[in-house]
Amino acid sequence: MAKLKYIFLVVLVIAVAGVGGYYAAIQYDQTRAVVQAEQDRKDAAKQAEIDAKEAKEAKLKEKARRKQALIDKRTGRAEEPDQVIRGLTADMLKGKEMDGSTYYRYEDPVEDGIFIQPYIVQDGGGTAVIHVILRHRGKKPMNFKGVGLQTSEEDIFQVKAGGNVVTSNTNSGIMEWCDQVADAETLKGMREVGDQLAGKILMLGVPGGSNDDRMLSATEAQRIKNMLELCDILNGKKKTS
Repeated sequence: MAKLKYIFLVVLVIAVAGVGGYYAAIQYDQTRAVVQAEQDRKDAAKQAEIDAKEAKEAKLKEKARRKQALIDKRTGRAEEPDQVIRGLTADMLKGKEMDGSTYYRYEDPVEDGIFIQPYIVQDGGGTAVIHVILRHRGKKPMNFKGVGLQTSEEDIFQVKAGGNVVTSNTNSGIMEWCDQVADAETLKGMREVGDQLAGKILMLGVPGGSNDDRMLSATEAQRIKNMLELCDILNGKKKTS
């Protein structure tokens, strides 16, 4: 009888410990969920602050552009006869090549990350072509193969490096990059980004994703749209008025 009583007590102790462990596990999961939710909230607030700042800057630039366009119209001194082109190229670098072609591009990024930089080359005959620079800046090489532009849950446009990827040193690490003419897949992905003014940029060939995968900033998306629109105008595919 004493032996049976002892066995019962052992079973009871194990059962109580098991229940305690079960509830401890639940409490741990709940705590972890709360911590993750708080971190997500902080990340979302930080991203919203960045987006709001960029939107404010874009609004101020657009206001300044319209004011200058109005002044130019009243005084009759426009640097470019086409105000739309002036607005699109206001933040761009414009220059001439030795072969007579003209390029339109934006400043290169100086921070670490992955980037797609469209730019335009217009030949002496007036034909404009979009090129892209695919770029990875970081601490060490990542066997860079290009980027993906994700515009929805299902749609990821692969912009693969079509030529040799050059690796060079920077002040903080290395830079891997490739310069090429935009193909049909690239143009389609960029037009999706331009239409939505949003998208995500991914590093191709990294299982499970890269630490540099991120949402495109509002400025990046707007610049992609500007390049596409300018190219269409220069090629006569889109009217400016």
